Amino acid sequence: MNRAFLTTEGRPFQAVSLPSTKAGFGGGDHNIVVDTSSRFQTHMGFGGAFTEAAFLATEALTEEGKREVIDAFFSKDGLCYNLARIPMHSTDFSERSRTYVEEGDDALATFDISWDIPRLEFFKRCEERAGGLSTLLSTWSPPAYMKTNGILHHGGKLKEEYKQPWAEYFCKFIEEAGKLGVHFDMMSVQNEPEAVQTWESCIFSAEEEAYFIRDFLVPALRRHGIEDMGIILWDHNRDGVVRRALNSLKIEGVRELVDGIGYHWYCCDRSENLSALHALYPDKHIFLTECCVELAHDSTTGKASYVGRWEHGERYGKNIINDLNNYSEGYIDWNLCLDERGGPNHVGNFCEAPVMIDGKSKKIMYMSSYYYIGHFSKFIRAGAVRTYSGTDVEKDLYTVAYVDPSGEKVIVIENTAGKDLHATLTIDGKGMDIFIPAHSIQTVLVDE
Repeated sequence: MNRAFLTTEGRPFQAVSLPSTKAGFGGGDHNIVVDTSSRFQTHMGFGGAFTEAAFLATEALTEEGKREVIDAFFSKDGLCYNLARIPMHSTDFSERSRTYVEEGDDALATFDISWDIPRLEFFKRCEERAGGLSTLLSTWSPPAYMKTNGILHHGGKLKEEYKQPWAEYFCKFIEEAGKLGVHFDMMSVQNEPEAVQTWESCIFSAEEEAYFIRDFLVPALRRHGIEDMGIILWDHNRDGVVRRALNSLKIEGVRELVDGIGYHWYCCDRSENLSALHALYPDKHIFLTECCVELAHDSTTGKASYVGRWEHGERYGKNIINDLNNYSEGYIDWNLCLDERGGPNHVGNFCEAPVMIDGKSKKIMYMSSYYYIGHFSKFIRAGAVRTYSGTDVEKDLYTVAYVDPSGEKVIVIENTAGKDLHATLTIDGKGMDIFIPAHSIQTVLVDE
């Protein structure tokens, strides 16, 4: 039985009946073609980040409200998230800047994560609801005394004499989190290692990151018995992803230690960079590790925005489709949820999240991005394999297709045009005519 779910503004996930596919069938104005004999990457899944801001936003809710938000992301009736990103100590989306040690503690004798335990317990509650989450550990800055500029913010570099203590710091956090039942499957060395930010940040060149992985991080992990940690390079924008991988992975002994390359969507829409990366390193996982709509000044569009615009969801849909069609294996969004301003954020770097929470009224607000993400995450499950899909439209009509392990064919179609479209969807030589409303996204499920 063929079926579909359609989202238009104000009407999410409408059930749509579809005709059976027929050989040679078709009278649409446009064509969408799917060929399931052509197979590409295997899908990892979708997820979001457990920032302090996300945790604090949910803390403003009643117990019933917290359950609603957790279900919205992690239940089988929600977004079915199976991936997660956990920052180590503070980021811009924290109440304030802080680490787990006292300043100047070279021996890490004062290492203490107690202030961060409530956030990690929130993660555990979500993980239980999801039935398990594959988790990425990321960090924004070493402690100030380990850096050349002596502060957490504004870049700076890791001092040579603190490379070993910093590797030990990672291991200590992994072990302390493990005592709480929080386990990590992957880790990156540094969030956005080429960006000097007004918030927590630190600069690593491609070579510095490679040598740190080879000579300090991996040996420390092994000494601590942490043998199954996936190492992820880059964790920065997709404009520099090919250059960065080439310069890091050329270092002797590094390629075999690195499992994948993570990227962000800011500043650059060139999804084709991911295909170039895959051509160079077909053995490495490629997946998005951060994206969001920036409100005050968008680094990609250069424009300010405001909470609740429908085009924010359309941007998610277009980016996800283009990235998946260029070998991205998964998508980890930034903050799961935020307060009504787009925080808390200690530097005023407010952003939109799929769920926004008004702390005073206790109102839970679902953004268009929530529904657009759902058209992928609810139906394209981990283990699905991407197949060929394409359209005869140069812009406005986007599509990606997968075959689920059960054999079901999943096709996501987005129309960003201001007019309705009629198309013939042909799958393995059999077609059906479908209606695609203006500014909509729909997921077609075919088990024939």
